[in-house]
Amino acid sequence: MLPGLRAQALLVVLALSSPGLCAAQQPPATAPGSAPIAPSAPIPTPPPSGPYVALLLPLNAPEYAAPAEAVRQGCQAAQTHDPKLALQIVRTNARPDSILAEYNALVARGATVVVGPMTRTGVSALAARREPGVPTVALNTPEREVHPPPWLYSFGLGIEGEARLVAHMAMGAKTKDAVVVRANTALAKRASQAFADEWVLLGGRIVAAEEFGPSTELPQMQQRLAGVEASMTFLAADATQARKVRPYLNNQMPVYGTSQINDERSGLLVNQDLAGIRFVDMPWLVQPDHPAVMVYPRSNSLSVELQRFYALGIDACRIAEQLVTHSERVRLDGVTGRITLAADRVFQREPVLAVIREGGASALQDQR
Repeated sequence: MLPGLRAQALLVVLALSSPGLCAAQQPPATAPGSAPIAPSAPIPTPPPSGPYVALLLPLNAPEYAAPAEAVRQGCQAAQTHDPKLALQIVRTNARPDSILAEYNALVARGATVVVGPMTRTGVSALAARREPGVPTVALNTPEREVHPPPWLYSFGLGIEGEARLVAHMAMGAKTKDAVVVRANTALAKRASQAFADEWVLLGGRIVAAEEFGPSTELPQMQQRLAGVEASMTFLAADATQARKVRPYLNNQMPVYGTSQINDERSGLLVNQDLAGIRFVDMPWLVQPDHPAVMVYPRSNSLSVELQRFYALGIDACRIAEQLVTHSERVRLDGVTGRITLAADRVFQREPVLAVIREGGASALQDQR
C-alpha cells in the first residue's frame, strides 16, 4: 500500500490498535458447549509403503486437541471420498522443538507431503528450517514475516482475508464512504485493520470509526454516528457482540461483517438484531446444498467453530494431494471457498457472501 493510503487507514481507524494486529489467529480450544470428539487414531508404524500424506497435528496439546481432531476427521473424510494417497496421523504437542523433530523424522522416513502444523509457533519453526523438506501445507502463518523455504505453503482460516474480501464486495455494490465499528478484541482489531487497508487501497474513504467494549456507553456512540454520512458499516465483532451493538447502528445503511457474525445459535428471536447483516463465510456452513459440499459426510455433533476446522481438514488434504500431482497449478472449488495458489505460496480462500434472515444464515445469489 502507498504510504499516504496506509497512513489514512491507520490514523482514521486504528490509532488504538496494538502492534500485533496482523498476526494470524491461533486455533481456539473447544468452544463452551461443544460436543466432545473421539480420540484420534494411533500413529501407523511403520509408515505406509507407498506415497502418503502425513498429518502433523497437536493432538497431544490439550488447548489445541479439539480443533486438531476436527481437522483429522475432515482430512479422513476427504481421503475416504476420493482416496489417492494413504494417510498417516502424527500426534505432537504444541512445543516448536517437538514439532520440528517430528517433521524431520517424517522427511527422513520419506513422507510424500505433509499437512500441518497448526500453531503459529510450529509454523515459525518450519519457516526457519533450511534443510531440504517435502511439500508442506501449514495450517497457519509464521509469527513474523519471513522468506519461507520453497517447500512450505500455508493455508488457513485467517480473518484478514475475509475482511479484505468484504471490502471488495462492498465496493462492488457502489459504496465509497464507510463507517467502521469494532469490538475491543484482538480478532476484531485485526479484521478492522485489514478492511481499512483494503478499503482505502480500493479508493474508498473511512469517515468514522468506533470501538466498543463492556463499559462503552452505546447511546453516546449512537449520537456520535447519527450525523455521519456514509453508505455502509463494517462491523468487526462476533455474534454476541454484534447483537449488543447492532440496535445502535444506522439501520438505513447496509452492515457487513466477517464469519465472526455466524455462530451456532439460530432462530428468529436469537438473531433478530442481526437480521440483514451481510458477511462472508465458507460454503460448508452457508451453502450446504452446493455440489462441492454435499459429497462429504457431516459431523453434526460439532459446534460451528469446530465445523470450520473439519472443513479446513477436508480442503487441506485435497490441496496436499493436488500438490503432489499438479504442483503450482492448484485450484479447488473447496468447502471453505474457492482456493487458488498465490505467488507467495499462500493458498488464498474466497468464501461466499451470505446474509442473516429469518433467524438463519444463507448464501446470497448476488455476491455483492
